[in-house]
Formats: sequence, structure tokens, C-alpha cells
Amino acid sequence: MMTGLILTGLARQASAIPYSYPGIRYVSPYSHSMGGVTLPLTNETGNSLFNNPAGLAKNTKFRAEYLNLQFDVNSGVAGDMTQATKMFNLGTLTDVLNSDINYLYSGGIGNLTAVSWGGFAVGLLIQDRVRAYSDGTNVHYETNSLAVPALGYGFSLARGVVRLGYSLQLVNLASGTTQSTADSGARFLSGLSEGRGLAHTASVNFAFPFTYLPTLSLVARNIGGVTYAAGSLLPRANNPTGVPPTEEMTVDAAFGMMVRISGQVKSNWYLQYKDINNRVSVPFLEKMNLGLDISLSPAVGIRAGMTGNQFSAGLGYRSESSEINLAYYKDPTPFKDVSYYDTRFALQYKVLFQDQNSRNREEEGKPR
Repeated sequence: MMTGLILTGLARQASAIPYSYPGIRYVSPYSHSMGGVTLPLTNETGNSLFNNPAGLAKNTKFRAEYLNLQFDVNSGVAGDMTQATKMFNLGTLTDVLNSDINYLYSGGIGNLTAVSWGGFAVGLLIQDRVRAYSDGTNVHYETNSLAVPALGYGFSLARGVVRLGYSLQLVNLASGTTQSTADSGARFLSGLSEGRGLAHTASVNFAFPFTYLPTLSLVARNIGGVTYAAGSLLPRANNPTGVPPTEEMTVDAAFGMMVRISGQVKSNWYLQYKDINNRVSVPFLEKMNLGLDISLSPAVGIRAGMTGNQFSAGLGYRSESSEINLAYYKDPTPFKDVSYYDTRFALQYKVLFQDQNSRNREEEGKPR
């Protein structure tokens, strides 16, 4: 619900992470900690379904992420959690905003439940993200609320060297960047466009049986474009002001490899380039994601990454039936009067079942 996600905070810095790109609707804290890399992370069912359906080809046995809850706040709330009780709606938040002119408050909450078997997968993404600041007279805010059921299928060719996949997403979106008077009548759900549209995603992965197990991934998002129609399976906006604009198709590519350090300690290196077909007007470096995941054991990993010149980091712990990931990363803002970069802290908690409960990426990378 919106009340949970408006636990937000003050921001001074952040960086261009994938939410600015059409079709990239799901980015986990696990991904954020590695600079926003999404394509090579095919060991995650939900991520494969939304970002790289060819990865579903590896899920020949039953896998499930029953709960994949994510929560993030920016640096103000992280430094003063006593403010959290005031962040239930924009009207309540305006007192805080007016006391910190031109300081951005932001946060988000979401859950992605996904199951797969035999290459097929179904999932449901529910996600809300908000941010706001006051210039002393008006409050400026951005809202992005998603409800996306999805289904997908992946299959292998050439003994697993080539994997292909497709997913279909019914996108229900309420979004907008607007302003209101800085008083108790302000609402995050006012002044938004709202609609529903079908999104098609297809990808191909190459897993080469060579030293370091190199992989290459290509994905096309929003194939044919996503045109929104009025209405939504989960209406969110108050008196919608039209439908969201059409989203164009974009193409992304990624390269990954595994390097063993010593014993069980392995490193996974990732390089991703978004928007090869140049549909998004951002600098070249901001389309680049660099990620490193060091597995100290099958249960513990530490991560780092870069998006452009912005640094991210995180760590994770995985047991037989659950997983926790923490991330520090940077997020872009649409507001010209405040800092472009928003420093954020994210927590991900997963309840899962998988046929392989240890994250052995060396074995998962090998062709079958």
C-alpha cells in the first residue's frame, strides 16, 4: 500500500539506475548493489521473468520465490527514523518538506512473487515508489505505482549453449511528476496518468563451455511498443489525467564471466549496456552497468558496482529457504531544482524454494 512506501527521507546525491529506461520495471536490491545489472542474474526466477526470460530455460524443476519483499528509503530517513511516522501521505509529509526547503524525500516498497517449472513461469509484481520536495510554496512530487502480472517461457538449444525466452506482461501503471500546494490537501495519487498495456519481452543467452564460463545476453523490451489504454486492474490514481505515454522498444546487452579465487570463493563479473538502439536520451556512461559479486561461500556474498561514475555496494545471505540482500545505491531524480542524485538504502527479503538451494553459479553456467 502507498502508506508503507512513503517512509522516506532526505536526499543529496544518487545516480542513473534503470528506472529511467522503458521496460525495466523490476530491479532488485541484489541488482542495485551491482550497479543495476539485471540481465545475467538468471539464477533469480522473478528477475528472469521480467528482465531475461531466456534464463527460465534452466528452471526444469520447480522453483518458487513465494515472497520477494523489497523496501528502500533515502538518506534522510536512514539517519532519522523518527520521521517515519509522518510519512503516511503527502499531506502529512508537507510539514516536513516545508521545514527542509528543496530537500528531497523518497522511498519505495514492492513485492514480486514468482514460480516456475519446466521452463514456464508466472509472477506478480506490485511496486510503489514516491518522492517529493517543497520549494516553500508548492510541493513537487513523483509517483510510480505498478501492478504487473506476467508469464513466460524459456527453452534450450545446442545442449544449453543457447537459451531463448519470452515473457508477456500486463502492465497496470499509475505515474506522474507534478506539483500541488504545500498543505494537508496534497496527495501522491493526484495528478497522475493511469492505464494498462501489454508488454512483450524476448531474450537470448549464450553460455559458452570455456574457461571462466563466459555468457552473453541480449534482450528486447516492449517489442512493438507499449500503448496504454484507460483503466487498470488495480486502480490507484485519483481522477486520472489521461493515460501514460507510449513506451518504445529498447534493446540491452550484457556479458558475464566467473573467476575462481580460491576454494569455494568465486567472483562473478558483469558488464551491461542498456538501450543499444538509442531510444533514451541519457549520456553514454549512464547506460553502462558494471557489477562484481564475490561468493565467499554458497551462503554469503559481497557485491559492488558502478553506473556511470556512481558507486553501489551490498551484501547478501542465503539459507535453504530464505535470502536477505542489503544495498547502497544511487537513483536519478526528475527534478531540476534539487540534486540529480538520490542516495538510497534497500533491503530485500525472500522466502523461496529451489531445486538447487546453494548458489553454485559455476554449475548453473554450464550447458546441459
